[in-house]
This record gives sequence, structure tokens and C-alpha cells, in this order.
Amino acid sequence: MIDELNDLIRDKCGLLYSTELLLSILLLVFIIGIIANLSDDLNERILDEEEFSSLEKIAVETTDYLLSNPGNPENWEDDEGLNSGIVSQNIIPGLAKKNKKIDNGEFYDESASDEMIMSNAISYHKLMKVKNNYDSLVDVNLLNGSYRSSMSIYPLNSKIRPILMGNDLEDSDDNVNDNNIVTVERKVKCDFYSNFVVYDFNDLELSGEDYDRENLCNHDTNPNLENHSNDVQSIWLCKNFRVYRNSLEDYDYCLISDESIKNSGTNWILESLNRTNEDEKLLNQEVIGLNSFFLEDMENSSDEIYSIHFNLEKNRINDFRTVLVAIPKNMTDDLMSNDELNYDYFKVQDVRFILKIGYK
Repeated sequence: MIDELNDLIRDKCGLLYSTELLLSILLLVFIIGIIANLSDDLNERILDEEEFSSLEKIAVETTDYLLSNPGNPENWEDDEGLNSGIVSQNIIPGLAKKNKKIDNGEFYDESASDEMIMSNAISYHKLMKVKNNYDSLVDVNLLNGSYRSSMSIYPLNSKIRPILMGNDLEDSDDNVNDNNIVTVERKVKCDFYSNFVVYDFNDLELSGEDYDRENLCNHDTNPNLENHSNDVQSIWLCKNFRVYRNSLEDYDYCLISDESIKNSGTNWILESLNRTNEDEKLLNQEVIGLNSFFLEDMENSSDEIYSIHFNLEKNRINDFRTVLVAIPKNMTDDLMSNDELNYDYFKVQDVRFILKIGYK
């Protein structure tokens, strides 16, 4: 009996020691697992920081290139293949705008000198070419197919719609880690359709009631016409410009005014210098087509010099915002359908340029 009891005691001690050993092993495995996970997380975090730093450098350099270079080859935006989605691998897009000059009242020619690149100014025409061919031009040609990106333009003028292009990097379904997305934002100027402006009548010309008309007016020297000198209540703004008859086949000439023109009380006269008149009309429409007038007037001539006269009430000068534009005929219908045939689109505007880049 005593021997059996001793054997039972020895068995219990063995069982207790085995249980403690098993628990110790399990605890040790658990601790080792936690340490391993912490080590993996630390290594991953360091790797992400390195990747993010590299991605940030790529994003900044890409932004600087797009905003400070016109692209390569020169005038890449005029490549006919871009209109049908055929993108040459040799095209490296750039958005920078060069200074332009006007010759004899004709249209603008881009300077060939790299020194004439405008600071912090981008071309709307180039921007639209990029938007229509974004994947090929930006993700493939510019970023070598290694990244996903998006580009956005947010005008400070609320009357102009934002422009969005590229990948939606904020879409959770795209499985893109927000920590691996870099955003670069710059404030720049965008020309929109200002290149089509022949005259901006309110560009640094009016100084309230102190405005002093410098340009000579044919009415001032013609005894048969009413003098266009300023008086106590109103001022005259008069400009001359040349129109070639063959240009009417390719361009729509229009007066584009801000909606405030309806409250300005402005009268206007359009005449050729060879056929003068005093037919004043109230300027109360935002868009006025002029081609029919030019076609009738130039029936027997290849070109004419025209004079346009605006009579402004001094107490409503701030409501006068008008430009004379020449729009390519193949664009006019699109501008109308997109509600872009309005004054704000024909002015250079301040915009927020935003580029986002993430790993694939």
C-alpha cells in the first residue's frame, strides 16, 4: 500500500512538471512571435519611409519639369497623332508657355527662344492635349510606366470649371496606400483661350474717371462726325484693327463681354475707316458675332481697317469688361456647347496646379 502511494506521488509531480514546461514553451513562442512581428513592422516602416522619400523627389521633379519646360519636341502639342490617340514615344510633354508677340494685328506667334519661357504660366492648349492622352504622355512617356498619377487644375475664379485627369488615386478600390501617395501643389497662371484675344479693351487702360484716352480717333478729326472727346458723364474708348477677308473663312470674330455689361450702359460703334457712321448701339449682349458685318463690308476688298468705339458711363466703368476675339471655326461650336464662350475663359486666370503620384 505504501509503495503504491509513493508511485502516485511521483506520477503527480511528473504531470505538474510537464504542464509547467508546456506552458513555458507556449509563452516563449508567444513572446518570440511578438518580437518578430515588431521587427517586421519596424523594417516595413523604414522601407516605406525610403520609398516615400524617393516618391516625393519624383513628384517634385516631375512638377518642376511640367511647369518650367514647354516639352519636347518643340510644338509637340501640334502632333496630329494626338487628335486620334496615337502618341509617339518621343514626346515628353511640358506645359510651360512661351511669350508670344503680335504682328500687324494678326495672330500670336510663339517665340522660338527658350529664354522667352514665361514664369509660372501654363498653356491650356497643351493641358488639353495631355488630358486626352494622359496615360501615354504622362504615365508612360514621362514617368516610364513605373507610377500612377493624376493632375488637376482648380481655377481661383469659380466661374471656370476644374480640370481633372489621370488616375483616381483616392479610390479605395484601387488598393493604393495613402502613405504612398505624394501630392505637390503650385499656384500658376493658365492662359485658357486668351490667345484668341485680338484686343482686351479693359487691360490696364481704364483708371476710373481719370482715364485719359491716348489713341487717336477718326471721329475727332472728321468735321462730319461727332467728336469722341470725353465729357463730365462719359468717356470714349476707341481702337483700330485690321481684318483680312480670307481670315473670315477660318475664324469667328466676336465681342465677348462679362455678364455685368448688361448693367454698364455702354454704347458702341463698329465701322471701317472708309465707311464711317454714328450708329450707336447699346452693348447689352455677352456674345456678339461680327463676321456677317465684315463679310458685307469687305465684299469688294481683301482687307480693311476697322474702328470700334465704346462710350462708357463714368459711374459704371467697373461693369465694362469686353474683349474682341478671333476663334478658330472648328472650335466655336464646342465652346458654345461646353458653356465656355464667355468672358472669363478669355482671360489669363490664377489656378492651383496639383500633381499626385503613387506606386503601382
